[in-house]
Amino acid sequence: MRQWRVGTFSMGLSLVFLGVFLLLTQFFDWQIITVLKVWWPIILVILGMEILLYLFSSKQEKPYLSFDLFSIIIVGIIGTAGISMVFLQSTGILDIVEQGLKREEVTKDLPEFNYAMKDNIKRIVIESESQQNPITIEGTNENVLSLFGTFRTVESKEMEVSKPEDYLNVSQKGDTLFVRIKQLPYRMSEFYTDYSSIHTTILVPTNKKLDIIDLNNDITLNPRELKSNWTVNNVSQIDLILDETANVKVSVNDTIINNRDREKWEYTSTEDEKAESETTAILQKGKGSPAIHVFNSGSLDLTNH
Repeated sequence: MRQWRVGTFSMGLSLVFLGVFLLLTQFFDWQIITVLKVWWPIILVILGMEILLYLFSSKQEKPYLSFDLFSIIIVGIIGTAGISMVFLQSTGILDIVEQGLKREEVTKDLPEFNYAMKDNIKRIVIESESQQNPITIEGTNENVLSLFGTFRTVESKEMEVSKPEDYLNVSQKGDTLFVRIKQLPYRMSEFYTDYSSIHTTILVPTNKKLDIIDLNNDITLNPRELKSNWTVNNVSQIDLILDETANVKVSVNDTIINNRDREKWEYTSTEDEKAESETTAILQKGKGSPAIHVFNSGSLDLTNH
């Protein structure tokens, strides 16, 4: 007569349930981690039912439980793995791992921003909270300040940028319009970091004075038909394009000029000072008005034909 050993039925039925759950994940939008979290307690239910069924069906006065040691070990390993998953879930580690598996980097367009300039606005100030994100600033003859571009981020609800207010703050104080580019949200953990990078282009009316202040970004300046002074203060790297600018004076103070052209630049410092990081120089095209002042910055690259 075949002897019933507790554990054999539990292991077989547990493996059947696991196989069914994993098969259903192929047809439904189920996450495997979620399935495993739901599935593992079934092992204890099945094992307990098997023990009770054995005791009730046994014809002995004092039933003696006979265990299938191999099956019990397998069930124990599976159960321990399930308990470990519950522990990891309670500490938040499992959620972090699950979020990490879902991470997907995407590039999207920024919501475009357009601001019709009021007549009483004489000056524009551009600032940025974000770091190491390139910014392109171009002059325009239209009396509208426009901002557009792209951002690269990890796909999640926390990183959603659906309106200009999510990445931009614009406010008018007196005759000055302040434009601040925000730092996009990011998350840091012991396992990974969700970061966001933004690449913006800003069109600035050339008839307004422009101040670019304290940017931890590399910027590209293309003033085109400049009609008012521009000032750049404390910016790490500047690419200045003067191809379409006929009349302008560029003055540089305490800033390295990378591609120095001795015939075009007029240096007010001595030869010894030219070799130092702090440089004072002037370049003039046409009538030399209006002016672009660059000071207390990292370095300047000039494109001038």
